[in-house]
Amino acid sequence: MFGWSRSAEATAATASSSTVPVHDLAQVHVLGLLVTDTFRWKRDWASWRIRFAYSNEHPGMSFRDVTIFVREAAATLCQHRHECSEIVLYLSDTDDVRAVFRAYGMVPNGMGQISAIQNRDTYVQAAAFAAELAAMSRVPDRSAEDEVLALPDLAWHVEGAGMGRVATAELRNRRITVRLGVVSGHDMWVIDINNHPACARFRSRVDAMSKMGVAAALKAYDSRPRGG
Repeated sequence: MFGWSRSAEATAATASSSTVPVHDLAQVHVLGLLVTDTFRWKRDWASWRIRFAYSNEHPGMSFRDVTIFVREAAATLCQHRHECSEIVLYLSDTDDVRAVFRAYGMVPNGMGQISAIQNRDTYVQAAAFAAELAAMSRVPDRSAEDEVLALPDLAWHVEGAGMGRVATAELRNRRITVRLGVVSGHDMWVIDINNHPACARFRSRVDAMSKMGVAAALKAYDSRPRGG
């Protein structure tokens, strides 16, 4: 999806291996059904991924709080190669999965609650299957791939650091802004078009800044009621 690892992209190709796969809006929807919370496997070397839950409704358990917890608590249990990516812990060895689960696997709620444990092989299979299912839902006369491919490469201007980064770009006389926002009580990367907020939203900043993300936001912006 728009910034996937090369190996995941190759696996998700649907028909011809010579065709560069484009992860479009239909596939994103299917992946949302098949894969918990996130659509992008960010570390090719990792065999496992553990995602911890967060809730802005509970004090001390916001997205940022859990990010700190993963880095300063969960990651310290690992003896082999590992890496934190916000609220996700990437692991190379199954023994580290056992160690983290032993400590937090039975936490019913609150800090340390695990929302997903995924194996990379299973994830890649889900990505390939999502591409197959997505092909069934595309409009024949105008595919979502065509809309994405029609977009030029964007020149992003980024200000700020970390979770406070704000990226802006100009396209077709429209100002596109990618920022961290709150949607239904959850932190998400949202795309504003001109003065219209949150035309599209994603868990990953990379996905929001991809051509697929921008295409989704533009489609929502163009279909809004007049005067909206």
